[in-house]
Amino acid sequence: MLFQPRSPFLMTIMATRAGFLVAGLGLSVWAPLVPYVRQRIPMDDATFGLLLLSIGLGSLCCMPLTALLTERFGIRHTLLGAATLLITALCGMIVSSQFGVLALALFCFGGSMGVLDIVLNVQGLAVESRANRNLMSGFHGMFSLGTIMGALLVSLLLMAGLSPVVSPLLAVACMAVLCLWAQPGFIDRRTRRDPDGLRWPSGFIILIGLMCFIVYLAEGAILDWSALFLIDFRAMPPASAGLGYAAFALMITIGRFSGDNLSKKLGRVAVIGGGGVLAAAGIGLSLVSQHWALALLGYGLCGLGCANVSPLLMSLLNQQKRVPPHLAVTAATTIGFAGVLAGPAMMGFVAQYSSLAHAFAMVAGGLLLVALASLGIRK
Repeated sequence: MLFQPRSPFLMTIMATRAGFLVAGLGLSVWAPLVPYVRQRIPMDDATFGLLLLSIGLGSLCCMPLTALLTERFGIRHTLLGAATLLITALCGMIVSSQFGVLALALFCFGGSMGVLDIVLNVQGLAVESRANRNLMSGFHGMFSLGTIMGALLVSLLLMAGLSPVVSPLLAVACMAVLCLWAQPGFIDRRTRRDPDGLRWPSGFIILIGLMCFIVYLAEGAILDWSALFLIDFRAMPPASAGLGYAAFALMITIGRFSGDNLSKKLGRVAVIGGGGVLAAAGIGLSLVSQHWALALLGYGLCGLGCANVSPLLMSLLNQQKRVPPHLAVTAATTIGFAGVLAGPAMMGFVAQYSSLAHAFAMVAGGLLLVALASLGIRK
């Protein structure tokens, strides 16, 4: 295939980056579509929050199966299968006009994203170990680059007058092309079983999972609700409201591509703890400001704060020896993705019975807890 490097290991590194890019593109396609889905299928905030539970349920149902899939079919085939399901689910989300069909598509969307997230981290840890240097922040940076590329692409196409069907389908087509190019570089190896059988995760793995829970909750809140907040509270046009998540993704991207050097200079505890404080402050700015431009700045600061928390936590799992890395990643990420399950419902019910602003304030409080929890992690 064209444009592939001769070095197999270099191709593996580039394919890993492409895989994270595909996952980011897939996630970001949803954000600009939220207002149009609400118009196509009328529902109140509480019902919409329950609908979004389908994403979290899909993740939690499929993610625990990832270790079994990689043990039976290998990393490459599991990656390609999850990517295929993701593309199919996105097509369903784009064209569906019935509540039940949309719920099923969101379930498959969450399941495929959950499996893809774990397998990409497993591949990333394997590549990082072989390279004997920190690469995880850069890999996650490609994911973030995908989120901003997808959000901006779909938003700009919508602003240019293309339909809410054609615009996201173009982004989905880009995902398919990237998968075809990268598939030779995905690791064609099965993961090994834990010789001691199933074991309860250690306290260290649980702590990492709980911290990821809050960060994923914050990311999901901005993905699913930032456009609605900007429209309802900051009078932003619906066609431009996807820029809220784009600002968040932009600063995550910038932060992650500089994350390896930053953590080397300041240390993991400082980067994780300071990130939690900065992210909470960013959400606070979006809540107290009265103009949508300052709200976009707040989402950007939140993204900068969240940028390196999950990559650094995932990288730490390579250092524990209690269970194989792919099982540690599965356990911690499954705990973390419970935030995707709890987040939409919490945001929807708080918005319904109080306000969306109060819901975002609760997210800011959770990010401050991440900063406190970082004090329990050794450098």
